[in-house]
Amino acid sequence: MPANKYRWTWQNASLLNVMVKQYDLSSELERKKYFDYVESAMQKTHKKARGKSPNSVASGLGMAFLYRITKEEKYKLKCDKIFNEYQQIRRTNEGAVSHLSFTTQLWDDTVYMIGVFLLEMYKATGDEKYLDELVLQITLHRDKLQNKEWGLWVHGWDSDAKSRCTFCGQWGWPDSASGRSTELWGRGNGWVIVTLSDILKAIPENSKHKKTLENYLLEMIVKLPELQDKETGHWYQLPIRNTEQKNYIESSCTAMFAYGIMTAINLGIISDPKYKTTVDAAYNGLRKHSLTNYKEKYLKTLNVCKGTCIGDKDYYFNRKTKREKPSGLATFLNFGINYKP
Repeated sequence: MPANKYRWTWQNASLLNVMVKQYDLSSELERKKYFDYVESAMQKTHKKARGKSPNSVASGLGMAFLYRITKEEKYKLKCDKIFNEYQQIRRTNEGAVSHLSFTTQLWDDTVYMIGVFLLEMYKATGDEKYLDELVLQITLHRDKLQNKEWGLWVHGWDSDAKSRCTFCGQWGWPDSASGRSTELWGRGNGWVIVTLSDILKAIPENSKHKKTLENYLLEMIVKLPELQDKETGHWYQLPIRNTEQKNYIESSCTAMFAYGIMTAINLGIISDPKYKTTVDAAYNGLRKHSLTNYKEKYLKTLNVCKGTCIGDKDYYFNRKTKREKPSGLATFLNFGINYKP
C-alpha cells in the first residue's frame, strides 16, 4: 500500500493508523520514514478529506497526526472541517452515530472508524471533548450491541427493525423485536477491542474514563481463551460458533483479540497466566498458518475475511477470504510491533 496510492477509505486508514503507531514507537532516526508516509498519503488526498460518514472519518487520523507533530495550521483547519462534518452525521435519539446515512443503524465497526480520528485529535490537542465524545459513542454502541453472556457485541442494530440491505449485506437481518443482528462477528469485535486498548494506552492514570474503559475491555476478552482454537491459535469468523463445521479460522480478528489481551496484561487489568499463553499461541499460530512467503523477502497475509456487512450465520460462513488487504495487514502489524515473547 504505497503512500502515493492512498485512498480516503477506512481500509487504508487502518494501515495509516499503524504507520502513526510505528512513528510513536520508533527512535528519532527511524521516525522520518513513517512521517513521510503519512504526509505523502495526506497530501495526495488533501482535497478529498471529509468526515460525512464513519468510514470517511477514519482517514482524518492522518491530518490529526500531522497537526500533532508539526502544529501547522493547515492540518488543524482540515481536522476541524472533518470534525464539523462528523457532528452532522445521522444519530439515534440518544446521540449514537449511525453507520449509514439513509437509515439509523449502529455497527460495531463504527467505534474504530471514528475512534482513530477522535483519539488522535485528543492526543494532538489535549482537548477532552474528543475523548468524551469517543467514550460516549462506545457506551451508546455497547448499550445496543453487547451480548451479556459472552461480553462480545453483535454486529449491528437497526432503529426500526426493517429489512434493508447494503451492497454486501443480507436482506432482513434485524430481529423484528430487538432490531439487533444475531451474530457476533470476529473482526467487528476486534475493532472495538483495539479501540479500547488504544484509548487505555493513551489516557493518564487519573482519567475519569479509565475504570469504565478497563471494565469494557475486560468483559470483551475474559472468555476469549476458551474460544481459541488450540491447534492453530486462531479465533474463528464467528468466535462463539467455534465447533461448527462451516466456520473457519480468521486471522484479522485473531491479531486484534491477541492485541487486546496483551494490552490488558501490560496494563495490569488481567493477571492469570492463561492469558499470556493465549497471546503466545495466537502469535505463533499467525506466523505458521496465516503468513506465506512472497518473492523471498516479503510476507503475505492469509485467512483474512473480505469486507463484510451484516447477515445471518450462513452469510458469515460464506464470506470469502482475501490476502494482502490493507486492513488485514494493519491488524498483523499492530499486533506484531507490540508483541513481546
